Amino acid sequence: MALQHPVYENPDVLRLKESGQKIFNPRTRGELKAELLDRPAFTAQEMTFASSQKKIVITGEFDDFGSTAYRAVAFTLDINIQSGIYLYKKDEHGPILSMSYIECVEIDGRQVYHLNQADVGSLHLSVVESCYSARLFTMEGLDHNGNSMEMCGDFSISPPHASF
Repeated sequence: MALQHPVYENPDVLRLKESGQKIFNPRTRGELKAELLDRPAFTAQEMTFASSQKKIVITGEFDDFGSTAYRAVAFTLDINIQSGIYLYKKDEHGPILSMSYIECVEIDGRQVYHLNQADVGSLHLSVVESCYSARLFTMEGLDHNGNSMEMCGDFSISPPHASF
């Protein structure tokens, strides 16, 4: 028997939209844009949504992992987070577990990826039918040189299981 993608065995996917029937989309859809202090603006080329029984991870990536142009913004949120305005402080308990920015930097003549973790931040979050959007997020921390790394932006993401 030939291997098949699970989606192709679902007749709802193969039929065109019938009256009132939703079409399953196996792809995560979304966008993330941010302005950074003393760095180029960030526009995600790919969005990723992952969840477990305890947390949600939303990631926006620019370029391919392995390239020196690769950058990523990631949010780790409590699985039970709801719409609201949240303040984040590193190592304090709350619905925002972490906020981070990854970039390629030169250290001792070598190109390496550096994880810049936010020390403080904020998130104006809207959650509707498993779709997450931030009208505004901010994060501040220190980069690999100890200089201030500041970012503000917005995002929206609809995972494959979202109902609209």
